Amino acid sequence: MSEPYGHRSRVLAGVVLVGLLIACLVWAGATIGDLTETEYPDQADVRSEPAAYVGDQVVLGGTVVATDPVVIATRASGYGRFTLEDADARLKTGGAPLERGDRVTAFGTLTAESTLAVERALTRDPAETRYMLVVSALGGLLVVGRFVRHWRVDRTALAFVPRERSRGGHPDDGPERRGARAREGRADHSATTDDPRTGTHRDQRKRTRGGGEPRA
Repeated sequence: MSEPYGHRSRVLAGVVLVGLLIACLVWAGATIGDLTETEYPDQADVRSEPAAYVGDQVVLGGTVVATDPVVIATRASGYGRFTLEDADARLKTGGAPLERGDRVTAFGTLTAESTLAVERALTRDPAETRYMLVVSALGGLLVVGRFVRHWRVDRTALAFVPRERSRGGHPDDGPERRGARAREGRADHSATTDDPRTGTHRDQRKRTRGGGEPRA
């Protein structure tokens, strides 16, 4: 059985994938690192004993509950509040000032038990998260659909194998379905052969070839 795609197509696909991988690595290296993936103390550490971290560099993440000055709540209940100095000026993502309800992560020096001198801040628009989830779901459905259309499960080998193409250009259902269609065809042929009218016509043709006249 011939392969559905040639060797050149596989090589081209490999080159494209490697190129995309390199491009993603370059793009990721040019973006701002995730402030949460650091070894600095975070809001959970600072909340337990804030006085012990005064003068240290920390990372605080939470929801904006006030904008003048910017105050975040590091707990879902609204407690664990910290004032972020110069948060809007140090914001690295998003062009607009912070608003109530925004999720923000800030890195800087804790100048007081509840005040952070911000050196860098990141925020993400909730619409970006929804867009990412929707696009990921659509992409996953597209991949699954194409896979099911062009591949099938070989139960004997317990593996995925390419679907064979029928004459009409549509994916074939495999040997099991072809065998079923062949059996149906043989059954139809047998039924036609056993038809009494077919036998009568055959006898009439024999008499005609023998020189006799067929009887009415």
